[in-house]
Amino acid sequence: MENELERFEKAFWAVLSSEVLPMDGMMRYVSSVPGKRLRPRLVFLSAKLFGEVNDVTRRTALFVEMFHTATLIHDDVVDGSDTRRGQASLNAHLDNKSAVLAGDYLLAKALAQLSHPEDHQILQEMLKVAMAMSEGELIQSGKLKVESGKVYLDIITRKTARLIQACCVCGAMSVTSNLQPLTSHLISDFGLNLGLVFQMRDDILDNDDPATTVMAQRLLPEYLDKALKNLDALTPYIIDKDAWASLRELTVFCAERNH
Repeated sequence: MENELERFEKAFWAVLSSEVLPMDGMMRYVSSVPGKRLRPRLVFLSAKLFGEVNDVTRRTALFVEMFHTATLIHDDVVDGSDTRRGQASLNAHLDNKSAVLAGDYLLAKALAQLSHPEDHQILQEMLKVAMAMSEGELIQSGKLKVESGKVYLDIITRKTARLIQACCVCGAMSVTSNLQPLTSHLISDFGLNLGLVFQMRDDILDNDDPATTVMAQRLLPEYLDKALKNLDALTPYIIDKDAWASLRELTVFCAERNH
């Protein structure tokens, strides 16, 4: 994936640039400490399971990273967060108004990536995710207690897992227009369970709320097992075993990481 990721980074920086200097400065600031690029990686690896990475795959990868970054900016405003990835959040660095405008700009840039006619189906999937994430943020802002596993799973499904699920599904969709129902179901379930594992590990590492931490510790092994079983069930239908092995390694990393 090295060549694809290098190409992705160049395209990402090129797309983010703005002729308006204050906006360009904000884009450089929010991207100066890049994240793990987990979501673009999942798009590329899921595509490689079933075919060759193409321009639709690359546009999808750009969309998910810009969309994800925009949601982080907006979340920081909603939550009043002061830091993001080891530096001052954009709202703390400047102000809430600037941060909201920067997030809106990123969302518009993201949507522009999927404006080609052949991207329509993928865009529809991503718009559903955007709605679910907004709903999840609203539910969480209601300060619901997470003693109920159902409530906890509903929140993290909407806020995190649905986007990771879409990365896997849309990565596969980008290289084939005719995924078999069983294959589509397995890659979708894998992405959802991986997303839940990722957020559960985040909640354990954050350790902000004891009830949430206990819930995440209890549920994580179950959903890691589900994700790995989804991957195992996919093996008869894939064409790239290296991509499958990378996805398996990435899944275990998400469950065991320390940062």
